Amino acid sequence: MREIESIARRVITAYRKLPSLAGRQVSMVQPELLVRDLLGLSIEYHVLSANGNILGLTSCGEVGVHIYDNPDHPEYFFLDGKTLLVDSSLIAGGANQGRYHFTLTHEGCHQIFQMLFPKEYAGYTSRRQIHYCKSSPAADGGYWEEWRTNILTSFVLMPADMVRSNLEAFGLYGRPLMLNRVFARSDYDRFVEMADYMGVSKTALSIRLKRLGLLRADYLRNPYALADIYPEEGEL
Repeated sequence: MREIESIARRVITAYRKLPSLAGRQVSMVQPELLVRDLLGLSIEYHVLSANGNILGLTSCGEVGVHIYDNPDHPEYFFLDGKTLLVDSSLIAGGANQGRYHFTLTHEGCHQIFQMLFPKEYAGYTSRRQIHYCKSSPAADGGYWEEWRTNILTSFVLMPADMVRSNLEAFGLYGRPLMLNRVFARSDYDRFVEMADYMGVSKTALSIRLKRLGLLRADYLRNPYALADIYPEEGEL
């Protein structure tokens, strides 16, 4: 985990030095800028699966993949090892910005690992392996490669110093934070505003806050769990 955090810090340090950001205070990461200007990658948008399961994909070598822009006539798209494919549903009207940003950055992070560890990824290139970001964790098969890429994605999208500065900017820093839209509505609304500002999902931000030790309690799924009363053993 520390090694991945170190990689993320190096990436963000380089990101802050981009000409378009030089001399500016950077408090959130723009994934397109990171992917295109820092990593030198291309982004294309297509329908990536017939059932909507695949949100993004990339490869470190040349390989063909099916795209489903016309579901009745799938076509081949040839990846060149420097292109990220993102499902076009993620940029449609009303799409989830946090999911789009995570997907794009996730595929970029596969490329970061390839740049840093070319010998390790040489096997992937020879096997023409494709790296996917799918709609559910179970769909990824729980592979270690996907796990560490998800961790790096989180660290790159939500650097620790940016998280702390935004907590302060949104009036949430310096006290134990509880996320509960019923019993702590003011803090919850500020948390939602912060997630929107950083371009990440509420779930992703809450997980990052937990890892940084900045979240006391998380009731995003069930705000009424705070008021649940559980009988002690022998009371039933």
